[in-house]
Amino acid sequence: MENKSDELKVLILESDNVKMQTLENVKIIRIKDKKYNLLIMKDYWPVIGEIDGIIRIEADKEYLFSDIKGFYSLSHNIFHLIIKQKGVENDKNN
Repeated sequence: MENKSDELKVLILESDNVKMQTLENVKIIRIKDKKYNLLIMKDYWPVIGEIDGIIRIEADKEYLFSDIKGFYSLSHNIFHLIIKQKGVENDKNN
């Protein structure tokens, strides 16, 4: 699957309640883990990793996933996030 748009696409799978969410037109993804910080933008090189921390996704709205544990990958401007354990999720525009 390849993303042909000008922005990133995010697919989020929450394993605890088997919920799938898709975010379009994502401009920036910020990952703040206990060991590292990562800023992902369009055309970032492929990456795969484990997260124990915070993910902020900036699209038409800003989404904040705090205190999560899970895994992520990025390939062809599509960011996949699998959340094993979730703390707080905030929609920053509400």
